[in-house]
Amino acid sequence: MTTEVETDVLVVGGGLAALRAAWSARQAGARVLVAVKRKLGQSGSSANTSGGFAAASPDLNPLDDPRQHYDDTIIGGGFINERRLARALVEEAPARLREVMEAGARFQQRNGTYYLSPSGDHRQPRVLVPENIRGTDLTRPLRAAVLAAGVEVVENTLIVELLLDDGRIVGAVGLRRDRVELVVIRAGATILAAGGAGRLFSVTSNPVDVTGGGYALALDAGAVLRDMEFIQFYPWRLIRPFGSSRVPVQPSTFVSGARLYNAAGERFMEAYDPVKKEAATRDVSARGIFDQIRFGQAVDGGVVLDVSNVPDDVFRHENRKVVERLDPHGIDYRRIPLIIAPEAHFIMGGVLIDEWGASSRPGLYACGETAGGVHGGNRLNSNAVPETQVFGHRAGVAAARHAMSTRVGTRAGTPAGTRAGRVDERAVLRWAGRLGAVRDGSPDVSPELKAALAAFREAMWLGLGIVRTENGLGKALAEAEAVLDRVAATPAQTLGDLVAATERAHLAQTARACAASALLRTESRAA
Repeated sequence: MTTEVETDVLVVGGGLAALRAAWSARQAGARVLVAVKRKLGQSGSSANTSGGFAAASPDLNPLDDPRQHYDDTIIGGGFINERRLARALVEEAPARLREVMEAGARFQQRNGTYYLSPSGDHRQPRVLVPENIRGTDLTRPLRAAVLAAGVEVVENTLIVELLLDDGRIVGAVGLRRDRVELVVIRAGATILAAGGAGRLFSVTSNPVDVTGGGYALALDAGAVLRDMEFIQFYPWRLIRPFGSSRVPVQPSTFVSGARLYNAAGERFMEAYDPVKKEAATRDVSARGIFDQIRFGQAVDGGVVLDVSNVPDDVFRHENRKVVERLDPHGIDYRRIPLIIAPEAHFIMGGVLIDEWGASSRPGLYACGETAGGVHGGNRLNSNAVPETQVFGHRAGVAAARHAMSTRVGTRAGTPAGTRAGRVDERAVLRWAGRLGAVRDGSPDVSPELKAALAAFREAMWLGLGIVRTENGLGKALAEAEAVLDRVAATPAQTLGDLVAATERAHLAQTARACAASALLRTESRAA
């Protein structure tokens, strides 16, 4: 079964960047449809983040201003950032923050003023933290604003290919995850806001649906990507006492006096950043911790976190997620060993965009983690959320203008107000054929495919992880190529396997781009 729909602006994704893009495009007068793989505002990285929002405004901190935020962002990014994008980020973050607040998001306050969380990679405290330290504190009010504005939403739909018309992007093909059905969406402009690809790795903070779809769609459509070699590994994830369940330790903990020790009892971060020590940027901290693990100085798979110098009220306030896990069991965090280790977290690279989110392909825009250039080689703490709002807004406005300029009947028999042009039907036929081979509409994934994906993710952790070698990158690249060949040669028999195989191919395409880029950059720089 195939369903066809038509709109001005198609937004691919369902997190903070997608929500903001849809909201702004609708406010600009466009008809907007959001296609999200799972549930709008309730899945992906945005719903699982702590939601910190970095914004430099004298209204919040008289000692701070966007220029300082800009300098921190460029220095932290290894001077690889696209300067125009970084400038837009810091200059517009305060305004976008106010709009998120007006939509209903609440941030922590102390004594009637907004609390600004400190971080070692920001010279001034400028991070506002949601009231419940959860991304859903932000996605829920934005979701409500999007729905109230009249945006159409198609959930449980994996976008599998973009549609082309004479080099322009004019929509997409979607695969329903909950039933055997294709959705063909014709659109005057398409915005990729599909998040990152953290599930590329066996060790990651990202939820199961973060599988690189935005990068793969852009690559297949011939759009240019940039900086794909730069992958951020969050350094401070508690792996003990939580076992397989990992909880983040907030960067502010290290500004407040927390220390890290290896098996020899050495405060090793002094060797990696003699000034900031444990409060170093994420790229430096991840490297320092991982070195202890790979050189035999680990303690139970990580390094020891010593919080004896951190006041109890400070630790509890900054690390509510840790405390919420321990308190119900009567566990005192000061009386047990706390072990931390890095895991894959964020991809700095992505679709090459201009200041308004336009890609190298006419009609295609990108924002959020799917886009590259804002963060350079390393992202600062809490710069991701303002990025979603600044560039989600910009991409939404620009896409709406582009789409409405094409909303004209230019062919005989085409009613005014509909999409002009012809879609290359080969993509539709290709996916109709793949779906036609499905004999079972079950969403379950076969054990064989699950095992193959797990093996691939482990191979990427080893070859494309924190410390890389030419040999390891070559193996990762070869494995990605092999996976793409196997997916192409193996028709899926069930709907669950077709969805999983498609996501596996998206991850492999992303891995290929990351490994190839890393092989070209022989210097060690940023992440």
